[in-house]
Amino acid sequence: MDLNARQSVVLLIEDDADSSTQCRQLIERLGATCYPVQSLEAAEKILHQNAPDVVVVDYSLPDGSGIDLIGLLRQSMEHRSTPIILLTGGIDPHELERAVMMGIYAFLAKPLSSQEFTKLVNSAIAEQAGRVRNDRQ
Repeated sequence: MDLNARQSVVLLIEDDADSSTQCRQLIERLGATCYPVQSLEAAEKILHQNAPDVVVVDYSLPDGSGIDLIGLLRQSMEHRSTPIILLTGGIDPHELERAVMMGIYAFLAKPLSSQEFTKLVNSAIAEQAGRVRNDRQ
């Protein structure tokens, strides 16, 4: 268990069952709590109830684009600085540039490398934990 991940919450928005299971297991191995959902609508409900430390979102979802969620998060004071990792099996370069301009933490191409995914999520959790500590001082 990584010490940075203890008590951390990761919101995972992924509609592919196999990818979702893989990501959830990797997140939980870090010691973080994972809220897996399959749509933007379900993600928005979770966001109204919880403030995740990290958001992992697939680019292509049944009810929209992960970019749509990134826009909503960046407009919200509560979620403006939340690290966002964008997963994609394929993305138009202009859409990727748009996501980068919106302040995503990172993007990761599918099929996922377990090692790279774990490294990115752990790094995002650590960065967010450092931000929270600084805000409280």
